[in-house]
Amino acid sequence: MGVIATTTAATEKISGETLYTLFHQCSFVLSGVVSTLACQWIFYHGAATGDSYLTQLSQYVGSILVGLLIPSMLKRKTEQYFKLPNPQEPIDLDIFGNADLDEHGEKDSDLYVEGPIAHATIIKLSVLDVFANFCVTLGFAIVGSGMYQVIFSSVVIWCAILSYFSLGRTLTKLQWLAIFGTSAGLAICSLGTIGTTSDDPENAATLTFGTLLTVAGTFFYSCAYVYGDVILSKQLPPPLPARICSYMGMYSTVMSLVWISIYTLPRYDQLIDIGVTSKYVVWGMYLLSALSNTAHSWNYYELIDRTGSVATGILQGLRAVLVYGISHVWYCSSDSVQCFTTYKGFGSMLVVLCVCLFTAAGRTSK
Repeated sequence: MGVIATTTAATEKISGETLYTLFHQCSFVLSGVVSTLACQWIFYHGAATGDSYLTQLSQYVGSILVGLLIPSMLKRKTEQYFKLPNPQEPIDLDIFGNADLDEHGEKDSDLYVEGPIAHATIIKLSVLDVFANFCVTLGFAIVGSGMYQVIFSSVVIWCAILSYFSLGRTLTKLQWLAIFGTSAGLAICSLGTIGTTSDDPENAATLTFGTLLTVAGTFFYSCAYVYGDVILSKQLPPPLPARICSYMGMYSTVMSLVWISIYTLPRYDQLIDIGVTSKYVVWGMYLLSALSNTAHSWNYYELIDRTGSVATGILQGLRAVLVYGISHVWYCSSDSVQCFTTYKGFGSMLVVLCVCLFTAAGRTSK
C-alpha cells in the first residue's frame, strides 16, 4: 500500500509540473503572437517608428509588471522546496553559507533561500537586450511581422550553438534534426517573402537592410537568452526568474527613457503621425502590448528555468507560423510582404512537424 501511495503521489506531482510547463509554453506562444501583431498595428498606424523606441518601452514596462507576480511565485517555489526530500549531506554553498540548512544539515522549516540578485550582471544583460531590441525593432518596422518572425525564429540555432559552448549542453540527433529542419522551413518561408519585392530594386535594398538588422538583433537576443540561462543554471541557489525579469525591465526602461528624451521627443512631429486614428485606440494598443509582454516575459523566464533556452527558442518557430497566417489575413491587401505564398505554406508545415519532433525527442541533456 505504501508503494502504491508513493507512486500515485509521484505521478500526480509529475502531471502537475507537466501541465504547468505546458501552460507556460502555450501562453508563451500566444502572448508572443499578440505582442508582435500589436507592435505591427502600432507601426502601420504611425504611432511609432523602429527608432522611436516607444514600442520597446512598452515591452520593458511589461517586464517590470512581472514583479507583481513575485509573491505568488515565491509561494509556489516554497511549496515545491518543502516537497523535496532532505539532502543526505549538507549542501556546500560557500557564498550563501548553507542558509537553508540547520545545524544537522537538514532543511530549515522556517526558511526558504532565494538566490541574491547580482545587479551588475543584470545591467549587462539589460544593455545586451536593449541593443538587440533596437536592432530587431528597427528591422521589424522595415520587413513586417511575417518576415521578422521568420528571421527571429533562427534564435533556435544560435541558442543551441551558444549553449553548447557556454553551458556544455548537448542535444540528441533527433533534436538537432528538428532544429535544422525548423531553420530550413523558415528559410523556405523567407524565399516567398523576398520574391514579392524582386521587381522593385529600391524596395529590395531596403528589405535587405532590414533583414540584416533583424539577423544581427536575433544573434544578440540569443546571447541574452543564453546569458539568462547561465545566470539561472550556474548560481546556487538561483535567483527567482521573475525578479531577474523585473529588475531587467527597470534598467532597460531607464535606458529607453534616455533615448526617448534625447532622440524621440525632439523629433516627435517627424516620427509620429497617427492621422485619423483615435488616440484612445493607440493607447489601448500600447497597453495591450505591455500586458502581452508581461505574460511573455513571465512565460519566458519560467521556461528558461524549467526547459532551457533551446527548448524555449524552438517555440519561436511555431509562433512564426501563427504570425504568418494572421498577418496574411489582416495586412496582405495593404502590404504585399505580408501575403501568404506557396513557399510559406510548405515552410510552415515543415516548421510544425519539426516542433513536434523536437518535443517528442525529449529535453536537452547536459
